Amino acid sequence: MAFLRAKAGCDKWHDYEMTVAPYEKNKPIYYEFTACPAAEFAIRNGLTEIMPALCNVDFAAMELLHARLVRTTTCANGCKCDYTICGDQDPYGREHPEYRDENGYRRNRKCSYR
Repeated sequence: MAFLRAKAGCDKWHDYEMTVAPYEKNKPIYYEFTACPAAEFAIRNGLTEIMPALCNVDFAAMELLHARLVRTTTCANGCKCDYTICGDQDPYGREHPEYRDENGYRRNRKCSYR
């Protein structure tokens, strides 16, 4: 419900473009942004080196909620910012190990789920 509410706000304000996958019980939650004003600003102004500091916060926020974020790309280094969220004890999270790429982004190995 919270993600659908967030999407409604994005649709209303036209700042982020968001898609939310239908909820499936016992499956991770998936949503993505295909437009991000912060990433667009950074790209337009040659400031992409600051984006890992902004994007990596999403991982820390999920950890505070006892959840785990699995992400392969962001709007700053790809065409979308993908979010797959599962519980911090969910095997799905362990199946997609996290690493830091050469630009400092926290990312996960490619997912087979979506």
